[in-house]
Amino acid sequence: MTSSVPAELRGPGAGHGKVCVWSGGVLWIGAGADRAGDVHAHHALQLSFSDEPALAFRPGDAAVWTSYPGCLIPADYAHAIDASFRPYANLFVDPESAEGRSLGRLAAEGEGASGIVRLDEGESRAAAELLYGAWVGGADQAGLEGAAREVIRRFAGTAPPHALADPRVLAAIALIRDRLDQRVSLTDVARELHLSPSRLRHLFVEEVGLPFRSFVLWERLRRVIEAIGTESLTRIALAAGFADAAHMTRTFRRMLGFAPSLLRQL
Repeated sequence: MTSSVPAELRGPGAGHGKVCVWSGGVLWIGAGADRAGDVHAHHALQLSFSDEPALAFRPGDAAVWTSYPGCLIPADYAHAIDASFRPYANLFVDPESAEGRSLGRLAAEGEGASGIVRLDEGESRAAAELLYGAWVGGADQAGLEGAAREVIRRFAGTAPPHALADPRVLAAIALIRDRLDQRVSLTDVARELHLSPSRLRHLFVEEVGLPFRSFVLWERLRRVIEAIGTESLTRIALAAGFADAAHMTRTFRRMLGFAPSLLRQL
C-alpha cells in the first residue's frame, strides 16, 4: 500500500511539528519523538491519524498496544499513545462545540461504547493525506486550520461554519479578545452590549457554535499557543488571563493532555 505521508516524515530523526489553534480545536501535526507517551486523559475529544507505520494506542494501564490508521478518543478517556518515530496528526475538539457533540455521539456508538473508536481506514488515510499535504506544502495557519476543520467535519458530519454576521456577536468577540488578561464574564459583556445574559448566551451558541465560557477558554489557549517562545511562561500566562503559569499548565493538561512547555520543543 502506498503511504500518503511524505518519506522524509516516516523514519527516525523526528520529534518536530506544528500546532494550529482556533476557537474549539487544536491541530498538532508532526513526527513523533523516541518513546511512547504516558497514560493521560483530557477533556477535548481527539481524532488521530497516521499512515505507515500506524499509530498505536492502549487504554489506561492495559499492556496491549493496538494500531490504528485513524481513531477517535472520547473526552476524559485515559489512554497512552505511541507515536515514536511515526508521523501523526492529532486533532483536539471541544466536546461542547457542534462538531464535538456529533463526535461524542459517534464515540458513544463506537467500540465498547466508551473506548477508542477505530475509524474507517480509507477515510483515515484520506484525512492524513489532506493534513500532511497542507503541512508539507507550507500552508499558513489559515490553511492548516482549514484542512483540520475539514477533516473534523468529515467525521462529525457537520456543515461548514457560516461567516459570523451578527454585529452583537462580533462586538462580544472583540470585547473578549481585548480583555483576555482580565476576568471576562457573560454578564459584563452582555451589559455593555445592552443585551440580557440569556439573549447573548443564545446568540453566541447560535452564531459561534460554542458556549460563551468555552469560547473564552479557547481564546486564552490560542493566545498562549501563539505566544509560546516569545517570552516567559509566567508573562504569557498573565497576558492570557491565567492566575499564573501553574494555572495555565493545569488548564492545558485538563483540556489537551499536555503542558504548554512542550510547545517550545516544536
